[in-house]
Amino acid sequence: MALDDERSIDSDSRRQEAEEVGCYGLFRGIAKNLHTHEEWAAETAYKVDGPFYCPTCFSDAVLRKCAQKVDHFAHKARLSPVLGPKEKVLHDACTSEICSLMQARFPEGKWAVERLIRENTEHKIKALVPDISGRVGETRVAIEVQVSALTIPRIVQRTTDYAKRGIALIWIVPLHEPLGDVPFRPRLYERYLHSMYFGRTYYWWAGQGLTVKPVHYGPASRHIEYRQWFDDGEEQSAGGFDLAYKIIKTPTYGQDLDLCRDFSAEGRGSFTPENERKEVPACRIWHDGLPPWW
Repeated sequence: MALDDERSIDSDSRRQEAEEVGCYGLFRGIAKNLHTHEEWAAETAYKVDGPFYCPTCFSDAVLRKCAQKVDHFAHKARLSPVLGPKEKVLHDACTSEICSLMQARFPEGKWAVERLIRENTEHKIKALVPDISGRVGETRVAIEVQVSALTIPRIVQRTTDYAKRGIALIWIVPLHEPLGDVPFRPRLYERYLHSMYFGRTYYWWAGQGLTVKPVHYGPASRHIEYRQWFDDGEEQSAGGFDLAYKIIKTPTYGQDLDLCRDFSAEGRGSFTPENERKEVPACRIWHDGLPPWW
């Protein structure tokens, strides 16, 4: 493969990473030293020249030097302990626990795991296999248990298809363990679901039963310490204040919500979330009765 082709592939990979993170501040290969605030290029920097941070979102940056890739910086932050695409046992345990409790609560609701909803060729609606589905009274409800392998386009497609069938949909993000209170960086799909449900993402972990934790992504900040230095004989200074992170958020918890008692079907129009390029389509959601969080 030609060098130009390799650089193009590497550039595409870093661009995709930047979109997932939600910040292009490191795309040019430039980061700042956390203590001196001097800029460093990935091609000439070494780990001992750090620690580094992103000059755009202010989160920590890690230097990556790889034999087969262009030297570059990458964002580094705590992520939520979500289930990965290969953790089917944990995913199935989640769906089984929720489905059995929904069936016990609504025995006439015909609740089932991975029920096939056949294709509707007349209305051009693809076949659907919701993780959990049934009825609450006369309302058809689908519960999708999100894992990290599902892309935004697939979330959009499924959300649209459920809306066409008049099915109220809720996306739940299952975790290995409680999310905790330490600031973290929500993934792209977590931010997307956060927008879809009026400023909150619904998290679930083993033992919660029909309870979900609504989490709003509140602000978080870091202190930029004051520093003076000389550059070409001229005195420079920076820092001495707090800056709000742009991609790292503090988990802010709402009241625990019961998937049956605290939710109802609601339609909402399409919109594009602030600072995001992905439109949320017109949809029918299984939504709590709390006001929008923003």
